Amino acid sequence: MSSSTDSPSSVPVFVVGGGPVGLALALLLDRFEIPFVVVERSPSTTVHPKSRGCWPRTMELFRLWGIEEQVRARGLGDGADVFAFVESMAGREIGRTMPEPDVSHHTPARKSFVAQDAVEEELYAVARHSRHGRILFSTECTGFELMDEGVIVDTRNVETGATQQWRASYLLAADGAGSSVRRQLGIEFDGPSTIAIMANDYWRADLSRLPVARQAAMIRILPTDPAVPPATILNTNGRDRWLTVSQIGHTEDERDHPWTDQEVIEIARAHTGIADLDVQIINRSTWRVSRQVARQFRRGRAFLVGDAAHRFPPTGGFGLNSGVQDAHNLVWKLALVLQGRATDALLDTYEAERRPVAVSNADFSFLNRKRFDLLADAVESGNEDRCAFWITDTDNHLHSIGQSLGFSYESAAIVPDGTVAKPLNPRVYEPADRPGGRFPHAWLDAARRHSTLDWFDRRFVLVAGPLGQAWEAAAARAADAAGVPIDFRQLPSIDPASGIRMGMRGAALVRPDGHVCYRAAWTPDDPAAELTAVMAQVLGKARAS
Repeated sequence: MSSSTDSPSSVPVFVVGGGPVGLALALLLDRFEIPFVVVERSPSTTVHPKSRGCWPRTMELFRLWGIEEQVRARGLGDGADVFAFVESMAGREIGRTMPEPDVSHHTPARKSFVAQDAVEEELYAVARHSRHGRILFSTECTGFELMDEGVIVDTRNVETGATQQWRASYLLAADGAGSSVRRQLGIEFDGPSTIAIMANDYWRADLSRLPVARQAAMIRILPTDPAVPPATILNTNGRDRWLTVSQIGHTEDERDHPWTDQEVIEIARAHTGIADLDVQIINRSTWRVSRQVARQFRRGRAFLVGDAAHRFPPTGGFGLNSGVQDAHNLVWKLALVLQGRATDALLDTYEAERRPVAVSNADFSFLNRKRFDLLADAVESGNEDRCAFWITDTDNHLHSIGQSLGFSYESAAIVPDGTVAKPLNPRVYEPADRPGGRFPHAWLDAARRHSTLDWFDRRFVLVAGPLGQAWEAAAARAADAAGVPIDFRQLPSIDPASGIRMGMRGAALVRPDGHVCYRAAWTPDDPAAELTAVMAQVLGKARAS
């Protein structure tokens, strides 16, 4: 085994884990011109579908990063956002959910049923060309030491055994549900660690001739033969790659024996209803369903991101989506602190903002899982009305734009305006420019190519109403006072249906992550002074002084 004898390599941000969240962090760190290193123990991006779906907010970010169409092209076609409940894929269909109603007026980037392996490949295709950082596969973090002034991280190449030491300002743990960084930090989870034990069997077979293979993102198999285990088949491309997800126990594997590859092939044939189907096993794994959220998302200079911070049941598809949005929330804050433009207090708002979202998504996912159990009981009862009720109720699983877009932050980096937040409705999204929420989408041109969301990327933006010209000079003065650029944009008009309530002469200050941090529905006596005070609060300077 070789070992590095040089002094530690220095980098501002060190990321452990190169899955979708680690790759999103890499892409964002590069966009903010922050030098970084990402280490991933695996030799490449994942070769397993894993999560399967990017919801509107994630697709909006991919649009901003220039990969929306590439990701969408790897997923299922439009209209496949349904669950089908069948005795077998070629046999009787018990029922299916309805596609989500058109939500295109709320977002420029509709959801996509796309597998995680494809998402990782598209993220990596951009991140691998980073001007400011490196992604090191086959490299594991073997330990670290947190200090007041930084972090010392030890790594090892799992192929060569070569070790290296790194000095970083911040450590970001994106190393998944079993995060070794979280364990070393001693941060505990709230919630059950094991709800069920599951088997993932990934296989190849041409099923393109079956209508359900083209029409449904998920096929729930409820066989009449008690010797055939029920399972969910996840559709990765509508043709020839399928992921069978089976519950094999509650707290441990309760099968008489682990299934052999041949047994998995026979189960796949029974599930499809095609006795002579040519099935090829790609890979297999087991895992456990959890519903857990870390008690802390930060300890000193270390941050938990993605599954390292929260574990959801997959019923809802919010794991990857929440992780990408964690990264989007954190990186702009790190950039401002590293640049000396914000105080450390800004970094505390990461946990204050993202942990409540994680709890909400965990609860939503857990309740979706319980619905599947109730549906299985209904099918077993043979009562058609009971089955129809629970299949219809499953629309609440997939129709989740409110859960995806409707969350609102409360933290020291948000200046409230006194209005009361509406309760979150997972199925319905009500756009609003109220502080804490994502600024509403509105098309800026008749061709529907440019959205208000395109304004929010790496800088603060002051968005003024059609008669809010007085805010432009105020934004410039506040930017000078804060030492942070503030772009100025003016709405050409305000459609009441857009949820924008700033008024003709009002304004909203939007953070780089697209969330409103201040709103005024009228022009105050001294808008520059008010904006200056807002920026001081958001950047943590008012609290530090």
